[in-house]
Amino acid sequence: MLMDVIVRKSEVHGEAIPPPSKSYTHRAFIAASLSRKCRVFNPLISGDTIATLKACKGIGAEFKRSGVAFEFQGTDEIRSGYFNFENSGTTLRIFTGLLSLCGDWSTLDGDSSLRTRPNRELVLALKKLGAEAKGEENYRAPFRIRGPIKGGEVTIKAESSQFISSLLYSLPIAEGSSTFTVISTKSRPYIDVTLEVLERAGIRVEREGDRFEIPGEQEFRLRDFRVPSDFSSASYLIAAGVLAGEVRILNAFDSKQGDKRIVEVCREMGADVSWEKDTGIIVAKKSGLSAISFDAGDTPDLVPAIAVLCATAEGVSEIYNAEHLRIKEIDRISGICRNLRALGVEAEERRDGLKIRGMKGEFRGTVDSFGDHRMVLAFSLLGLLGEVRCRNAQAVSVSYPNFFEDLKKLGARIEFA
Repeated sequence: MLMDVIVRKSEVHGEAIPPPSKSYTHRAFIAASLSRKCRVFNPLISGDTIATLKACKGIGAEFKRSGVAFEFQGTDEIRSGYFNFENSGTTLRIFTGLLSLCGDWSTLDGDSSLRTRPNRELVLALKKLGAEAKGEENYRAPFRIRGPIKGGEVTIKAESSQFISSLLYSLPIAEGSSTFTVISTKSRPYIDVTLEVLERAGIRVEREGDRFEIPGEQEFRLRDFRVPSDFSSASYLIAAGVLAGEVRILNAFDSKQGDKRIVEVCREMGADVSWEKDTGIIVAKKSGLSAISFDAGDTPDLVPAIAVLCATAEGVSEIYNAEHLRIKEIDRISGICRNLRALGVEAEERRDGLKIRGMKGEFRGTVDSFGDHRMVLAFSLLGLLGEVRCRNAQAVSVSYPNFFEDLKKLGARIEFA
């Protein structure tokens, strides 16, 4: 259902709890589906993670919701079939590896956004290990794949860390041991998240720099997993406090998530942001900001929130090493630049990032999500400093379904249209 949201000038004060981590939820659900019995506590239930649950059911896993947990009965044998991963790139990529363990053909599909995202380097790596695949040149969905892949040695140039996570999930249960070397990749902290979940599941992976050695024919043995809060979602609550009041973010305990760097970035810009890691409390207070030069290589999901902060900062900010943002739900570099300009902000689009000249005063105008949840989450915040209408705001359901309810509780003036 299409929905516009209008955010008007407001002050925000109070406490909020970020939603559970989408990255950990995906990985925990999949590991649970490959284990005999497992309980996943505090998972995120959103558009993307529901797509993962459907895919887990498709390969033969069973699950039921019990209070704050999901109880899984894992599959003994991965089933092939037709899979629609909707908008979730993480799900598509990890299941590309898992479905290449089957001897029968599977079709991997998704929504119009997912159909734009290339998977060529991942599929080529799997083909070297014995998979067959049919699709267009870059293996954008829909494409077909079958195996079974077997152990071996392969080198991969990964446009996305999700390609690496795919190999890390599939190769431990393939026949024979494997070694793969990563030539280059982005978003490396997501690999650390994958390795953490795999370690909890009893999977052995030897890592030396960009080289991974994986014994084959291992067994997933995840028994229980509690999903931590999501730092990419927390970044918008932190930004709300920095822009327009004071927000205490609870349950923000440390984890492997690279997006926890938002605290450090805000401080570099001059923001009054504190983090007590022992208690899991972040306090973000209204602050004057200075321009920043930000390397987005490992934390691309922070770019929309940081771009909005840069729009209010004194001076010219640069965001660079972010070319992988062009193959997300949308071309986020282009989308961010268009929305900034729509609000009167001077912004220059570059091949690998953005140049943003901060402005004073009120932000007024209409922006668009272009179907991307992070566009809504970020640009609606500028309405706290004026009045911003965000079109197609229903996209927040992908990662933070209760975002506007949380903002309203903090005092934001919000109208749904």
